[in-house]
Amino acid sequence: MHSLTFGIETAVRQSIHDNQFMAFMTAYAQQKSEVNLDYEDAFLGDPIEDLRDVLKNPVYIYVKSQILFGEDYAKNAKKALLASLNERRKRNVESKISLEEQLEAEYIGELQALLILKNQFLAGTFRDEHEQINAVCGAINLSQQLQMWEDCSGKSKDLSGLIEFYRSQYYRSMPFTDISCNLTAKLMVDRQDIRSGDNMDINHVATLMPYSDLFITDKAMSTFLKKKKFDKKYGASICYIGDTQDIDSFFAGL
Repeated sequence: MHSLTFGIETAVRQSIHDNQFMAFMTAYAQQKSEVNLDYEDAFLGDPIEDLRDVLKNPVYIYVKSQILFGEDYAKNAKKALLASLNERRKRNVESKISLEEQLEAEYIGELQALLILKNQFLAGTFRDEHEQINAVCGAINLSQQLQMWEDCSGKSKDLSGLIEFYRSQYYRSMPFTDISCNLTAKLMVDRQDIRSGDNMDINHVATLMPYSDLFITDKAMSTFLKKKKFDKKYGASICYIGDTQDIDSFFAGL
């Protein structure tokens, strides 16, 4: 794994991992030309130390937390969301929405969703308690981002400033946003149905690939990532599991 340095004038790159979000927001507020990220920013703690602690202990204990509203609700909500995304994808295909057009929508999509949830929370228009919880979480998330913007810019409750950050090249340059928005946009204009695990796959790629020297994924994902030149942008060798010669060559060169 490696650290990253981005030149804002020359790079077109891009979470909402708070560390990345805060780092790029600070750079935007101060108009810095570079942002330095360490691989530890992709984790809650130092993954090397966590791995060492696990290896020291002969027993590993995993605690599964109870799912809010129960597992049946979670499964049904996931199924409903997947159906909704596929319906939107079909409309995009029928309307011949281009990848570039969808990508523009993805860049600002999160903020738009938070604003909708906040307005729903303020209006108190909930069909059930689950919708209410979503609205509350959205309002809290937006408030947290406004507080982060205030910490960076000194401007309190400056929604217009936060919106301008989302529209800036700095936001689009965050590695997580750069990769996740491109991959999501591809899903939303593809003729193939979105699968239940696609969103998690995107999160894994967007979180870890920018910090990796070698990233192994499936063939379709590796093809798209290389087509978008993410391997060159982030200095990572991207392979699919069948690229045994490339993988062997990588480890032979260590």
